[in-house]
Amino acid sequence: MFPDIEHILEETGLLRFLHEEEGQSTVEYMLLISVIIIAVVAAAYIFMPDFQKGVQALAKDVSSILDSGKIGKTGTNRN
Repeated sequence: MFPDIEHILEETGLLRFLHEEEGQSTVEYMLLISVIIIAVVAAAYIFMPDFQKGVQALAKDVSSILDSGKIGKTGTNRN
């Protein structure tokens, strides 16, 4: 009454799909990429305050240069 399941799986290609290992390597690559993304986000979170201070100091320097028209010497203290 019911057709042979293995024969149906062979005809539809599902049996070959079940035995392939390409999907496993794809999952491994996705896990590796997710670990790298987590590391980048963690590093950004750690260094964000220093980066913000640097950007603020740069904005202050640019504003000072635009207001005075003079560029300070190399190594000018930003305080």
